[in-house]
Amino acid sequence: LRPQDRFNVLLFAAASAQFSPRSIEANKENLAMAFDFIDRQEGQGSTLLLPALKRALDMPHDDNYSRTVVIATDGYVTVEKESFDLIRENLGEANFFPFGIGPSVNRYIIEGMARAGGGAPLIITNQLEANAQALKFRKYIESPVLTNIKIDYDGFDVYDVEPKSYPDIFSERPLIVFGKYRGDAKGKVMISGLSGDKKFSRTMNVKEFASTDNNEALSYLWARNKIMTLSDYNSVARNEELKNEITRLGLKYNLLTEFTSFVGVDERNRMKEVVKTSSGAVPEPHEWMLMALVAATVLYFAVRRA
Repeated sequence: LRPQDRFNVLLFAAASAQFSPRSIEANKENLAMAFDFIDRQEGQGSTLLLPALKRALDMPHDDNYSRTVVIATDGYVTVEKESFDLIRENLGEANFFPFGIGPSVNRYIIEGMARAGGGAPLIITNQLEANAQALKFRKYIESPVLTNIKIDYDGFDVYDVEPKSYPDIFSERPLIVFGKYRGDAKGKVMISGLSGDKKFSRTMNVKEFASTDNNEALSYLWARNKIMTLSDYNSVARNEELKNEITRLGLKYNLLTEFTSFVGVDERNRMKEVVKTSSGAVPEPHEWMLMALVAATVLYFAVRRA
């Protein structure tokens, strides 16, 4: 952090403790007080994530800053599916990055939170990895390119869009939106946000992006993303309905899941070299939509937008 950046600390166990009523400047004096605050705390009881996330999001926020919530834990916390919901529904309010720390990190929880937040999990299993991962993370978030992102659709029926809300775009992280649509490929996709302190907007005419047979893979990308999301929810709260939906998608799109597996059989006549193969129906390419918002250049080198 640089002096012009701001920070706060929230420790959570059975209850949570907050360092400051609001985020403060990251100068040496404030950082020293924060380290002292952390050193004086002792965790007791269970480790409840959901109340801590809610409290973090309730902190006062300055719109001139790109807001990032770092969740540092070994992953052995009480995580309800509502925790994933809270992250997914508030990506427009903050960026979420889980740090898994310890020799026996619960990767399922860390990776699930990372996917809910649209980012990559950061794992530190020993002290030797700490500096490298911290530098990687700093580089990851230091250049917000587009914030306060909104995507609207006009003139065509869009559904099953993921993610539900949109995190900031960093120079090191694009935003990928998966979805499907019904009917004709027409209408507009409208993207807006803030680039630094300036408004950004762009409108794409869907007809200008013709569907081709090369788009066939998009259906599998959508299905894989959907299966991973459902699997994350199922890992924290086993549910027969989720299991059935994961199984259905795995069988429909021929994808390996927790509940589906496949055996490849090659029937070959060694004398006549007759090979029996089979093929399945694939959804029409025009039924699928994939958008990628990619930040190709670094526009700002500060966490602060202005």
